[in-house]
Amino acid sequence: MSRLRVLASVAVLSLAGVGVWVGARSLPNTKLPTVDVDGNARVESCLACHLNVEGLGRSHDPARIGCSACHLGDPTRGDEEGAHKGMSVITGGLSNVSATCGRADCHASEAGRVASSPMAGSPGVLAVDRYAFGERDVIEVRREDDFRNLSAAAKTPAEDHARKLCGSCHLAQPKDERGDLGFASRGGGCVACHLTAPEGPRTDKGKLHPGVGADVPERRCEGCHARSGRISLSYRGIAEVEPAAATRKLPDGRPITDTNPDVHARAGLTCIDCHSERDVMGDGRDEPRHASAAVEVRCQSCHDPNASGPAPDADKRRVEGVLRAAWTARGMPSLEGRAPVIMAKGTPLWRTDRQARTLLLATTGETRRLREASDASYHRLVGHERLSCQSCHSQWAPRCVSCHTSRDANARQTDHISGEDTLGAWVETAGGNSFGPPALAVDSSARVSPFVEGMQLRVTGIAKPVSRTFWAPIDPHTTAKARACATCHPGDAKTYPREGETTRAGARFLNERERNSIARVGDCIGCHSAYDDAIYVDFAKSRVRLAAKGRALAGDAVKKCRSDLVHQ
Repeated sequence: MSRLRVLASVAVLSLAGVGVWVGARSLPNTKLPTVDVDGNARVESCLACHLNVEGLGRSHDPARIGCSACHLGDPTRGDEEGAHKGMSVITGGLSNVSATCGRADCHASEAGRVASSPMAGSPGVLAVDRYAFGERDVIEVRREDDFRNLSAAAKTPAEDHARKLCGSCHLAQPKDERGDLGFASRGGGCVACHLTAPEGPRTDKGKLHPGVGADVPERRCEGCHARSGRISLSYRGIAEVEPAAATRKLPDGRPITDTNPDVHARAGLTCIDCHSERDVMGDGRDEPRHASAAVEVRCQSCHDPNASGPAPDADKRRVEGVLRAAWTARGMPSLEGRAPVIMAKGTPLWRTDRQARTLLLATTGETRRLREASDASYHRLVGHERLSCQSCHSQWAPRCVSCHTSRDANARQTDHISGEDTLGAWVETAGGNSFGPPALAVDSSARVSPFVEGMQLRVTGIAKPVSRTFWAPIDPHTTAKARACATCHPGDAKTYPREGETTRAGARFLNERERNSIARVGDCIGCHSAYDDAIYVDFAKSRVRLAAKGRALAGDAVKKCRSDLVHQ
């Protein structure tokens, strides 16, 4: 479809020539913009009634592009019934995105990437469920796990479980209520993120329409990301707890309390200050995978001045230009002359300045400095090479130590994929909701990373009962100064889980040798608490030297050290 544009000329919509009627009232002759659709100039008759719509903002002003570009219908018809035939009232859904937001001259590239992104059909959720229920021997994400590829009715217990408890958040889920649904928002395709508060001042002359633009507010993320990993809550320092410890409740009734937010939240950063459109909307790789695999941003992207990815391709530069233009149209500070930070896959963090090491906040345009990671000894400790940044810098994570999922075969529950209430209700029984230092385990990339309780699945009433415990990798989004050494050395069962399984292929718990090595460092921390203590330069050699010199030293502490070192 050719570019939608307003031509210099206007057409006169006459009662005799077009016969415009709305209900029983006729419209007067009205000058209307002509738009170019499929290379043909045509009158947008929708504007006879909807020209005075306010709030959409400059980029989607109906006076410029009409209404049918987004809402479909038949803009060539002059009668209400004909004009509204085939109309999409809640537009932007992935079922018709190619005819709306994804038109060739609108957002075709973005719509294509969203459709192939992990967020579109959340295949990782069902892949883990199939493994947890014993329906699959390996944790492997396949196309059949995409919620969009499921049949009308669930075929297995794992499908039923995922469809009823997890099937409402993926982007392909239709949005069936108009407006900003806030905390209750689920699905909706493009408008899941890009539906905002009305733009511009209200003149009281027209109907108010929600804004649609590139300025995505943080609250748009909360509808889906305040459950499960709870990262949108944790980022703001909100923890789900047991009722007795709660100070207030979420809109859905869950008891919560306030604790320490992420250091980036304190600095005023919102989700889109770190997460690029490739992180969220997909990178174009048409393959089923976990959502975390699409996330490109890393701590190093901003905090290591030497970290830079390949030069952005033409499409990434195009999107950068579109976003910068929208930024300028909002009256935000100039981005002229700023060469942005480039992430590992070549995506520009377009509001950054690589040379000046600064970021302009998405919400206010204020400047924040990109602090360079310290080269101090604690970042160069021998033995810490495998640690992810978040293994030390995540101050807390949500913990649910006794959450169980069971199935009531006689009750009914909504299947979010079919929209029907079907027999068999899944009941989540939470217990011990709290927060604290995350556990540590080895992730799929062989790095030590934060993990939390994933699920304790106890299912009866099905052909193959299930009793399994899972741990899931997580970036808690609670970044702060590094946790104290003693919380990892020696650590305890809460720090290094041993029982259960992980929810990612290739991930594992620390083995006995690794835990013993960590514990031996713990024996020395009481006396050697400084990161730059000489004994940590090469801890193995230090242990040998101490064992050899132990007899010449005095004191109970040294005796203990010598005993431990000689016999291990």
